Amino acid sequence: MFQSIRWAFNWKEWNPCEKDFAYAISCIQLDEKDRLGRFVFRKDVRASLIGRLMMRKFVNDYGCIPYTNIVLTRDTCNKPILKNGSPNLNFNVSHQGDYTVLAGETRDLKLGVDVMKFEYSGGKRLSEFFRIMNRTFSSSEWEEIKDPSLNELGQISMFCRHWALKESYVKAIGTGIYTDLKAIDFKTNSGLLEHSVTTDTVLYINGMKQEWLFEETLLDSQHCVAVALQENGKAPKSQHHTFEIISSDKLLANIVPLFPQDPEYTEKYFKKEEHP
Repeated sequence: MFQSIRWAFNWKEWNPCEKDFAYAISCIQLDEKDRLGRFVFRKDVRASLIGRLMMRKFVNDYGCIPYTNIVLTRDTCNKPILKNGSPNLNFNVSHQGDYTVLAGETRDLKLGVDVMKFEYSGGKRLSEFFRIMNRTFSSSEWEEIKDPSLNELGQISMFCRHWALKESYVKAIGTGIYTDLKAIDFKTNSGLLEHSVTTDTVLYINGMKQEWLFEETLLDSQHCVAVALQENGKAPKSQHHTFEIISSDKLLANIVPLFPQDPEYTEKYFKKEEHP
């Protein structure tokens, strides 16, 4: 029997001391450690570090692979994958706003996940921002986003919801930003609720209905998540799995150092600004 895993971690509330950070960073691969070291702000380091630890935890827990034997690499679209992994072990991560999320499946399918925070801080009037982003959404999607019955926050929330849907889909098919986003047309039919999963959103490509399942939920009143799933060219039956908000104790419980701790790296991290 396959298992569907949905984890969310509020990295903004995780502020490790030097000792804990040094230990955690020693438990991911050197190439990922180097990648994280290039971030300018501490917040981006933590958000990405949590994603790496989540992937390793999922593979360790559900792939029955010893922690030190796990090797993560990237595909041609820069998507993290398990090197020489089983087709029955699929996962994807995303981070934005206050959360890092992971969707994992122990079955062979296409899978993508995206999280978005309901906020806009672009500095322009919202109408001008929407004008600039016009090519990102179809005309029917813009009708949903700019619904006159919605206030500004409601329109921002609908924009973020549609963005998460598109990102989850393009991550699942593995084409990333090279996809014509305007040709991807989502029709939502229900609102989003916390502790509940919405599965009646429909995807159209160039006017043709697609066989995909989209699971949507709210982590809290400010964050939405979309999970895109397709199995053997069909939309799989939804199990309505909500996201589990996991603690640092659970996430870090069985991690194992892969290399010696690096005091200089840790010192550089704590000298970074937290955010812009």
